[in-house]
Amino acid sequence: MTKISSVYDAIVTKTATLFPSKTRMHNPYETTDNPEIILKNSYGIRVNSATRETVEFCNLYMVREFTFVMVRSFLTNGTKGTAFDDVSKLLLEDQQSFLSMIYSPSELDEQFSVERIEIGTVSGIEFMAANEKKYLLCEITFTITISESVI
Repeated sequence: MTKISSVYDAIVTKTATLFPSKTRMHNPYETTDNPEIILKNSYGIRVNSATRETVEFCNLYMVREFTFVMVRSFLTNGTKGTAFDDVSKLLLEDQQSFLSMIYSPSELDEQFSVERIEIGTVSGIEFMAANEKKYLLCEITFTITISESVI
């Protein structure tokens, strides 16, 4: 297995440990394609594009972008304003927890040659309707730089 596969596995494992009450989405690329039971309180990890940077002869960096997606169902048990506030605060807490987990290469594991982790975009909270249900979601985009030797 290559380093990127090991890094991906580490992200999946750490995220599952961080959010034991959440369900991992079957399809994080098309959020509405997931069953209602999963979307109630879920997360997903999208693997985006990568670039290579030559550091020196025979050594390079692979910079891979990921997007972490979080979804929570929106139910109105009282006033709509209170319901929006409650779910929004839960998503904000989820964002902060994930950002705290992923802030440093040592948080993943020293053995994978992760040089740096950079947080890109932390989205606002967005509304989504699917299967006649209402959800709030947010995303965090980040890059992981892995050092590789070509020889």
